[in-house]
Amino acid sequence: MPRLAANESLANRLSTGVRFALDIMCRMLATPPYRNAKQASLEMVDANLHLLEHAMTVNPIGGLTVKGVRLTALGRELLEEIRVAPALEAIADAWDAGDGMQEDMADTEDAGDVLHTSDQTVQPDFPNVIIEQLVTDIETDEFIPTYRNRPLGAPVSGWRARLYAYFWPHPATGYAETSAVLAPMLDTARQLADSVGKWSEGQKRLAVEFAAGVFVWGGVSQRQAYEWQQVEAVFASAIEGRVRDGARMNSGWTKVAAFATAHLEPEHGLVIWDSRVAHSLIRRIDRILLNQGYREVPAQFGRIGRVPGRGGSRTQRNPYALTGWRSGYQKWSSVYAGSALVRAIRDELNNRERRSATGDSGWQPWTLREVEMVLFMDGY
Repeated sequence: MPRLAANESLANRLSTGVRFALDIMCRMLATPPYRNAKQASLEMVDANLHLLEHAMTVNPIGGLTVKGVRLTALGRELLEEIRVAPALEAIADAWDAGDGMQEDMADTEDAGDVLHTSDQTVQPDFPNVIIEQLVTDIETDEFIPTYRNRPLGAPVSGWRARLYAYFWPHPATGYAETSAVLAPMLDTARQLADSVGKWSEGQKRLAVEFAAGVFVWGGVSQRQAYEWQQVEAVFASAIEGRVRDGARMNSGWTKVAAFATAHLEPEHGLVIWDSRVAHSLIRRIDRILLNQGYREVPAQFGRIGRVPGRGGSRTQRNPYALTGWRSGYQKWSSVYAGSALVRAIRDELNNRERRSATGDSGWQPWTLREVEMVLFMDGY
């Protein structure tokens, strides 16, 4: 890995496309006060020669040979230990997915309203023709499951095949395994949701433990401390569809909000609106609208917000053709609007399968979580 150390702010480094670099990785692992200072210095490497050794490598930006590092034998041993520790692997892969960087990377164009709690319930009326085309595109496009930028197996096609290709955080933890892991968490979320606003002391403790478990599963630790009041505000905002004071939103809290509303399917559930789900939908809708002659994002999609991410196809800051895709960073309005969009996709899928089902074929309706899983994989 190239070092690419420089005395520039993190935002400036990322804006120039620098991502695969030891300096960027170290900054993201450091606490916020240190993120705008050079971290991968020669002194830092020399202080960690038990894990890193100097090596020449290629800078992916420009293709020049630059100074870098590689893992020592001990470093590789520690990496293998991470691979067999699900919680640690989730943290590593969430960093690659973009979740690990969101808390300190607001888009400057929207920085002024990142933490506003005035976002209102929004129920956009998405054009049926766009939803139908979107569902068809995902159905017919070939999909190659990818893990850490490397393809896994043969291409698959179709919504169901894509669903069964889902995994997190490791290919060994697929759709069935993830469903089993999430089942008790969703049971706890339902219990807390049923009594939100009147939690007992035991439920308050359970709420904090539940949120912590969700963050571990997603690999998205929270640098800002939280208590049961913050968890309750997120639950209430998710269930009521309007933002309560103190309701946080980031790559971790969107997961809490989604699980808090899983029992409200089909009408009011929320999805995990992360960089991968957002990129999957915006990239595809952007292409559909462009082919229809649009040059700007129409009003119906005005709150479908992009979320910063990296890895896979999400390497550019704004890779879309249309102008007007807003930032969805830490915005409840994007969670609400994005969830309404995914609900529309789910309904179109179910309508198609219902029409094509014959007799007692035993077809299973799609859930919001299953559609989200497909989009999560598609958005890498």
